[in-house]
Amino acid sequence: MLAFVERYLGDIRLARTDDDIVSILSEIADELGFRSAYLIEYTSEIKSALHVLDTSPARAGWWGRYVASGLRKDTTEVARVLGRGGVQRVDASRFVRPDDPLLAFATKVDMIDCTLVPVSYDGMVVGVIGLCGDRELDGLQQTGLQLVLYNLFAQARSLRNAGIVTARPALTPREKEVMALSADGLTSQDIAEQLGMSARTVNQHVDNVSAKLGTKNRAHTVAEVIRHRLLD
Repeated sequence: MLAFVERYLGDIRLARTDDDIVSILSEIADELGFRSAYLIEYTSEIKSALHVLDTSPARAGWWGRYVASGLRKDTTEVARVLGRGGVQRVDASRFVRPDDPLLAFATKVDMIDCTLVPVSYDGMVVGVIGLCGDRELDGLQQTGLQLVLYNLFAQARSLRNAGIVTARPALTPREKEVMALSADGLTSQDIAEQLGMSARTVNQHVDNVSAKLGTKNRAHTVAEVIRHRLLD
């Protein structure tokens, strides 16, 4: 775990854009066995969000839809949960009714099972980083994760305050592997066998990259990845 902390703290110090933050967050989530992750910086008393970053292209714009839907009316429960601090696991049990519209929304954006790391400053909750997936962490992993994510949040906050503009889209290490092999002409099944995953997962990685780049098909995605030098 010490190596995990030292490696990511070094990467965080070098982060200069939102894309860098998202890339690091994606790597952390992937290494720990989570599907995706997000970062929210709140205004005072968590009334609204100053900044939202997400590693999942499929969830693009989810915060705006969440607020516009009227589901975010009462933040009392959110404040209570985040106010406990530490590293917390939440699941479907936090929804009382199966017909709760918030449950339907959370299911749609893959935010049912999450590990939450609230971030506090001067006694107030200023943000949260959530890791999505049904994954249990031991005490040592939780301690290391909290240290790393606090530093990641601080870096993201400093970049926003400095007016940093997001640069080119960033690919996760796994997305880079999949796209590099795609560029070599391998099929999804070939890539799946080489990387030890299903062809469906390979296609999902390609779709995620396509969503980031706004491309029309696989060939277009490979071409744009190469043109933007995203495999470097």
